[in-house]
Amino acid sequence: MTSSRGCSTSLTVFAVAVLAGLYTALVSAADVYVATASRENDSYRVSVDAVVSAPLADVHSLLTDYDHLGRINPSIQASEIVQQRTPGDLRVRTVTDVCVWIYCKRLRQVQDVTETGDSSIVAIVIPEQSDFSYGYAHLSLWQEAAGTRVRLQGELKPNFWIPPLIGPWMVKRKLIEEALVTIGNLERVAPLPALTHNGEQTEAP
Repeated sequence: MTSSRGCSTSLTVFAVAVLAGLYTALVSAADVYVATASRENDSYRVSVDAVVSAPLADVHSLLTDYDHLGRINPSIQASEIVQQRTPGDLRVRTVTDVCVWIYCKRLRQVQDVTETGDSSIVAIVIPEQSDFSYGYAHLSLWQEAAGTRVRLQGELKPNFWIPPLIGPWMVKRKLIEEALVTIGNLERVAPLPALTHNGEQTEAP
């Protein structure tokens, strides 16, 4: 990672706030049952299981609004659909500013995204167009009495340098933080008026 004072202190579809107070606020905003990250060789895995106090349709709409992903995670500086083969089968590009303490990096990801009929979303990183040599995420959504259950399983293998001593610890912490930022913002943004959804006008939720 490179150092940059001007880089934003927040981060992407996959990381956390260094301040413990923000972590507490996010947990209280949504019911988070699991939020873990682990490292195996050069890959990082993240697992999140939470309930967002918003209807399934609103949560799914926000997560698949690829032109406005910065709405649910302010670290995402740009997001767009670069190819749509069929409805629910797309290629999506994101640019994310990631900072942990003094370490900052702008990360590019291009992913093949598949939406299934059961409201699940699968994303696979295209390595030659990304800053990751491997990436996979599976997001499951379903309606419960208290809101929308959100379950994420993901893995990323960076192809950039990470400081060897505290770097892996920071990456794991950041993955959890950013996932919780997204969970918290799903609950916060869901009641707000809708934006144009992927180039098509939508009604407010």
